[in-house]
Order: sequence, then C-alpha cells, then structure tokens
Amino acid sequence: MINEPLPTDMTRENTCCFTGHRKIPADREKEVVLALSRTVRILAVNGYRWFVCGGAIGFDTLAAEAVLKWREKAKIRLFLALPCLDQTEDWVKYPDFEENIRRYRDIKAQADFVYYTGELRTQTAMKTRNQYMVDVSSLCTAFYNGAPRSGSGQTYRMAQKAGLEVYNLYDEIMR
Repeated sequence: MINEPLPTDMTRENTCCFTGHRKIPADREKEVVLALSRTVRILAVNGYRWFVCGGAIGFDTLAAEAVLKWREKAKIRLFLALPCLDQTEDWVKYPDFEENIRRYRDIKAQADFVYYTGELRTQTAMKTRNQYMVDVSSLCTAFYNGAPRSGSGQTYRMAQKAGLEVYNLYDEIMR
C-alpha cells in the first residue's frame, strides 16, 4: 500500500520494470505476447526476480500476464506500482473497458505486491508512478514507438537518464 516497505528480497539489481503503449496493434498482439513471454523467461534465467508493472491497459496488462504465466515455474514475482486508488475510473473511454477492468482486477488479485504511489488522481500521478518504477529497477523492458508525448516515452527517457539498461520490444516486433 502507500509508503509500505519494499519486499526484503527485492533489490534494484533483481528488478525489471515495464513500460509501453495502451494501444497495441491488433495484428501484432500475439507477437507482443510471445516476445514478452520470451523476455520474462530470459530475464528470470539471468537473475531477475521482481517485475514491476504500472497496471495500465495494453502493454502493462500483457506484461503482467506474462509474469504471472512464468511466476511459479521461474520463481519470479509480480509487483504492481499503481499511481492512485482510482486508476481505472476513466477507463470507460476505452473500447472493451469492462474486459480491461476485469483483467486489471484479476492481475491485481494475483500480484505478489501492490504499491500505490499516491491516493488520488492528480496531474502528476502517472509521472510519479513512472519515476518510482524506474527508481526501483535496473532494467526497463519497453514497447515504445518513439512518440515524444506519451507516458511510455516519459518512462523510457527516465530509465535512460537513470542509467538503466532499456530493451525496446517495439524495435524487434514492428521493424
């Protein structure tokens, strides 16, 4: 919850965060799912134990589901870093919002650790969450198309500035 201490076995060195766009091209979603599954498995083999997702629609959801798929077999954990208690409030504007909220609740119920960077939705809630994910990680796995004005772009640049290794699945899948 808010200001709760991190799990004792979580270190920056064994933690990867995810960032990516809400809209994944429908004809490429299977490729994204396969790439995420492969990436999570490889990172687990290389010592990553904690995977931080921001709980948003799209790439965040797919990344969280990939971690949950490998959780028991690879002995890894899902960490949800959420910007506020009412994160899903404006999701009604997205197609399939009921399905997205169902998936979000399912992921949240299965997460090993849930942390809210704030209680209320503010203009800076998402930025605060994004910086938090970068601050607790040593690697950032992204699905970022280069758009400068996006939360994914913001997190991508934060990760680069903080010296994290950044792996962009977008380059691999969409080329």
